[in-house]
Amino acid sequence: MRRAVGERITNRNVESLVKKARAALALSRKREVIIWDEEIKGLGLRVGQSKSTWLLKKRLGKGGSEAKVIWTTLGDLSLLGPQEARGKARSTIEDIRNGNNPNDKTRATRQADIAAYRDGKLADLWGTWLSISRARGKSKRLKGTDYWHGVERLGRVEIIPVLGPNTPVRNITKSQIRRLIENKEVRSPSVARMMFAALRPFLLWCVEREAITVSPMAELSQPRKVKSRDRVLNDQELVAVWCAACSLPYPWGPFYRLCLLTAQRRDEVATMEWRDVDLKKREWKIPSSKTKNGREHLVHLSGWAIDILYSLKQKAGDKFVFTTSKRTNAEGELEEIAISGFSKARIALDKKLESLKGGSDVQRWTIHDLRRTAATGMAALKVPPHIVERVLNHTSGKDVGGLVGIYQHFEYVEERRQALIDWAGYINELILSDMRREREQSDILSFNSQE
Repeated sequence: MRRAVGERITNRNVESLVKKARAALALSRKREVIIWDEEIKGLGLRVGQSKSTWLLKKRLGKGGSEAKVIWTTLGDLSLLGPQEARGKARSTIEDIRNGNNPNDKTRATRQADIAAYRDGKLADLWGTWLSISRARGKSKRLKGTDYWHGVERLGRVEIIPVLGPNTPVRNITKSQIRRLIENKEVRSPSVARMMFAALRPFLLWCVEREAITVSPMAELSQPRKVKSRDRVLNDQELVAVWCAACSLPYPWGPFYRLCLLTAQRRDEVATMEWRDVDLKKREWKIPSSKTKNGREHLVHLSGWAIDILYSLKQKAGDKFVFTTSKRTNAEGELEEIAISGFSKARIALDKKLESLKGGSDVQRWTIHDLRRTAATGMAALKVPPHIVERVLNHTSGKDVGGLVGIYQHFEYVEERRQALIDWAGYINELILSDMRREREQSDILSFNSQE
């Protein structure tokens, strides 16, 4: 390759230099071009149409012009900035002057890495892939923090426990992947699509790392696209579900009611911990590790929600608000675990609904529909859309400017508090109205029977 004139490559201009180089490549038949650094002789940035890599060209040892010329790769631009590349180049040059060929070490390291990947367990390789992908996505601005937090949670909750954390990736079969996705598709088609979208690049990465030779997803079809749900319970259905929940014992009755009162996600309510709840301040702080967007979220608790939590103090565990069992941890000690078994709980709730007057008229709904119903109810109460979004913790992980950015970064603490108080008040009024209507009908029947 013809040597180009050296450039002063900096963090500020490197993207511009790469962009110009790719524009030049588009007009030529070349596959790549090298931008040489003017500060360190032999250091260059090899730019291709889709990838940019730091390299070093030097003569081995101290044999002068007769010495062997070696090319060695230092790393990807997405992982090494100009200053980091120069630091690595200086240490590599010192090795080369001493007669050490860095490519020999690279080959040995690569062989060791391949062996480690071939024996790699699912949980370990998933964590490695996630770290590398998150770093690349951040540097290329491909994905926001919300996306990678969601992928991490998907692996931790939906994929790794089912396939087994200690399962060697090479032992995972196509039938296991298909069964995993099909089982999830029955219950949650949208989650099944997300699982497919996360597993496919992970397994292709495993192929690149020679952990496997062929991806078990090579011939699997993507789950069908699901139409976005817009199910909102009407007032009569809302009353019926609330009353049915009231007749369920701990933990499920209070769980369903808090889902409706707080408008938070199912798993966030299910894993609520006492240490995150301040009953005096009437606040619940959901840690960033539990939220969908990876940000801590403050939930204001209405008087009704506080009453429910106070009533659970004697029934609940020491750690989780909702728990029914314990397990042995790594230290051999028993520890509480949060509730699960949502399907069985739903069956019990549906039976209660059928026994209530008007309960059989409730159309099919999901727990997430309660959250959508709360959002719609707050909007009907004239709560501004950006306040509802903050209540739901729908703020984006991306940095945005203008009016949207102001709305997203401002907390609106008092407005959010009032929104949930008003929503609880609305539910309360629905229940009281239903009770008055039942009493009036009972009085009418009683009067008629006396005639």
